[in-house]
Amino acid sequence: MKTSTLIGLGSTLFRSRKFKMIAVGLQFAYLGYKFVKNKKRKKSRKA
Repeated sequence: MKTSTLIGLGSTLFRSRKFKMIAVGLQFAYLGYKFVKNKKRKKSRKA
């Protein structure tokens, strides 16, 4: 399973809204990191 999927599944286990928001924030940050990393890699291939 992908890391972002595991974080999303983990957020459903929490009853507290605070923990759910933290899990969603972690998932968003991870996906953003992967997007920037992938974008830089594609840019360096073209050069």
